[in-house]
Amino acid sequence: MGATLAPKVEIYTLLVCAHHKPEIFDSLDMSINMMAGKSNLCAADPTVQAAVARLSAAMSLCMGVLGILTTGYWGSFSDRHGRTSVMGITVIGLLVTDAAFILVYFFSRRLPGGYWFLLIGPLLEGSLGGTTSAIAAMHAYMTDTTTTATRSRALSLSLGFLFIGFAIGPTLGGLLIRLTQQTITVFYVATISHFIYSCMVWFVVPESLSKNQKELARGRYLQQIAEARLQVLQSNRTAAILLEVKRIFGFLSPLAIFAPVKSKRARSPLKKATRDWNLILIAISYGCTLSVMGSYTFKFQYAAATFGWTSETMGYWLTLAGAARAVTLTLILPLAIKLFKKKPTPSTSEQESLLGHTGTSRSRSRPHSHSPSRLSEPDSSSFDLGIARASLVVEVFAHGCMGLATHSIPFLLFGMLGSLGSGFSPAVQSVTVELYSHRGGDESGKLFGALSVIQALSSQILGPAVYGLVYMKTVATAPRTIFFISVSSVLISLISISFVRLPRSEPRPSVDLEADTDSGGLQHTAEETLINDDVDDEDGALGEGSRK
Repeated sequence: MGATLAPKVEIYTLLVCAHHKPEIFDSLDMSINMMAGKSNLCAADPTVQAAVARLSAAMSLCMGVLGILTTGYWGSFSDRHGRTSVMGITVIGLLVTDAAFILVYFFSRRLPGGYWFLLIGPLLEGSLGGTTSAIAAMHAYMTDTTTTATRSRALSLSLGFLFIGFAIGPTLGGLLIRLTQQTITVFYVATISHFIYSCMVWFVVPESLSKNQKELARGRYLQQIAEARLQVLQSNRTAAILLEVKRIFGFLSPLAIFAPVKSKRARSPLKKATRDWNLILIAISYGCTLSVMGSYTFKFQYAAATFGWTSETMGYWLTLAGAARAVTLTLILPLAIKLFKKKPTPSTSEQESLLGHTGTSRSRSRPHSHSPSRLSEPDSSSFDLGIARASLVVEVFAHGCMGLATHSIPFLLFGMLGSLGSGFSPAVQSVTVELYSHRGGDESGKLFGALSVIQALSSQILGPAVYGLVYMKTVATAPRTIFFISVSSVLISLISISFVRLPRSEPRPSVDLEADTDSGGLQHTAEETLINDDVDDEDGALGEGSRK
């Protein structure tokens, strides 16, 4: 995926240019290798740029809207029919997208709709769940096949491999283009890789759910359907319509978790309890920041038009940015946590219910332990909130400087600087968990599901739509506008999170999230970036002792 990000923009530009500016080409055959000068002419043309932005936004919207509408269904489907079934279904859409892309590249003038035939891929891929459902199924698979003590390590390892791929992929794609002198070659390799992955999922990877687990899930699903139908039959016409509307917009129901509630405690007995707006402020901040992801495609267009960057050059830039992000998450952020974050102290409470009930609920006093669920961290959220705010300040500065840069070197350096703001996401998730648990919430899976909905809405639907529209309208006169829209979005995020007020510290245990990370959303908190092997080993030894 990382290897095809920049080449996709170049192919889109050539396809659109062949339709709107055919005089630039010496031949009608799109399969030939385009000279760098002619490719730059296409990238610098405002009409072509606006059309490319329109195409990119349409493809992102098709994928995002259908993905968010179907993710819930495919997530439930994986419980009833298995994780590998969903992974195998979603990869079909990916293969169709690859095939449609190569087909349009060679035969765009003969296909109905021309380059708009590319929409076939996102429409089918989104209907089959898309990337969101695939990642959710993978996370659920890892949850099924790991224990509480090893789950966070497995998820963090998965995230690490993801960043390695995003760092290495663009450079490999650039080298492949240089060797073959054909941009389309990258997509041949990507299609072969996706086909190998699909064969692994279809024929090699074992299913993580047992037959009994799937039968129980199917039974619960049928019971829920029966109860819903009975409720509709017992309701009047108006109530039935309202229930149907509620069902249609059910994918937004997780967002209710962020609604403001009355505080449990007032600072003075003479004052009325106020409403707690912290979670909704966090949601606004999180959504505004992630919406910037929808601008990446259009910023690639800007770089190609302004600095004459080719797919190869942008691939190297993406590698540097990905490496900076990986260094931030794996070295800088963990080192900052280790050096500046106050060490947790053992909690006074030593009572804990046993995991894995065998029929009756039992609890047993266990020996003293320093596992994450038994440590009191009074200043943890304050530190994480500080990281989130500092990350946003870095992003505001980086996006603003990228928009003002008139040379490619400063543009590249400030793009790498913006990667240092990647600590926002894990830090703000950690703060969100603390605020949610302070309200009395204990369903962290539901919380992460709500964060996933915000991510999909902001980065796959609203972000591409807003940035695509802005770039289409300003590309001929002020193409740098998208950078200042990014600055405005991150500023709104910074202002929102600045109003977050943490509750007063209380000597209570922190919430253990490892057992609840099977929601298929964003499961990585700031502490999960740096896994403490000693804690895992001690927890494993303690678990063996309790079983004995």
